[in-house]
Formats: sequence, structure tokens, C-alpha cells
Amino acid sequence: MKRNAALFTIVIASLFLLYAQDNPPTEMTGWICSSACVTQTPGHAACDANCAANDKGGSVVFVSEDGKITKISNPDMAKEKMGQQVRMKCRMAKDKESMEIIEFLASIR
Repeated sequence: MKRNAALFTIVIASLFLLYAQDNPPTEMTGWICSSACVTQTPGHAACDANCAANDKGGSVVFVSEDGKITKISNPDMAKEKMGQQVRMKCRMAKDKESMEIIEFLASIR
């Protein structure tokens, strides 16, 4: 019985380690913005910083330097940086449509 429990523990720990390797944190630079303040042009999005700083509503998103919009899964962490260009460490979701912010490394503007 103890042997089975130890084996089960090892298998579960291995699964956690495999998941962590499969989804490593990355550094990204871009703008924290309200979805209501994102302007779209063909193939590129930009954040209107004045609009975002005045909190026009909408969900909190990240607009990367190459103009891609990604939802932020922990928006409370990002609200104080609204309208700012930042460099941060984040982890992308498996579907690549949302991200979790781990920490802010710098505010650029």
C-alpha cells in the first residue's frame, strides 16, 4: 500500500513538472489598455493612452508592440498600469487568447 502511494505521488509530481515546462513564463513589452480604448487598423491595434488612463470601461487587455490584443486573466494586477507601456513577465494560456501577469519589470512611459 505504501509503495502504491509513493508511486502515485511521484506520478502526480511529474505531471506538475511537465505542465510547468510546457508553459514557461515569457517577457513581453506593450501597453495595458481598456478594450474600449483600443483602436484597430488593418493588422495592427494600438492603445489610446489618454482614454485608458481615464477608465472608459471595458475589459483590461494587453496590446503588444506588434499590435496583437490579448485578454488579461488577472486584471486587478494590471489596473494601476492602465494606459502605460510596460515590460512584464507573464504566462500565456494554452489557447493563446489570454495571459496571466506574473510581475511587472518596468514602466516604460
